[in-house]
Amino acid sequence: MNSRFFVWAAIVGLFLDQVTKIVVYGMFRGGVFSDTRMVRLLGNVLKLAYEQNQQGVFGLHYGPQFLYFVLPLSASALVIWYGFRVKDAWSAAAFGMILSGALGNVIDRARLGYVIDFIVFELRRLGFQWYTFNIADALVVVGVIMLLGKEFIWRPKPVPATGAVSAPAEAEGGHE
Repeated sequence: MNSRFFVWAAIVGLFLDQVTKIVVYGMFRGGVFSDTRMVRLLGNVLKLAYEQNQQGVFGLHYGPQFLYFVLPLSASALVIWYGFRVKDAWSAAAFGMILSGALGNVIDRARLGYVIDFIVFELRRLGFQWYTFNIADALVVVGVIMLLGKEFIWRPKPVPATGAVSAPAEAEGGHE
């Protein structure tokens, strides 16, 4: 039953990632924003841009080009394994989000040779600017936060099994 949450989160996440990248590509590469580099969405805090990311997560270099496929696909295999085995819908959805993010960026690399990044988040007054990212990156981060939150903050109380035999009370007969 929870595998449905995993599968649907992965499908919806991958769809949203790919559609947003196609739209942004069209807008900045010959569309309405082809003459500009960046569009403000929320003042100076949230902006829309178009960047071709040749590197890995957080601008890291992994080494040879094949590693940009091997590492996320290996991680995806592990996520799939866990995603189908978790017992709760929350974790299943989180693993689905992580999977869709990893696969979304792999699809970009296979199709284009780079990953399309387009979300710019910065807090100028604090001198903070995050790496330009995309929906796939956000899905991975949110999925990991969901898993960590469940593990360290929100822990549901275990439900006792039905028909469980209770331990005998010591006060009933005492020890002889």
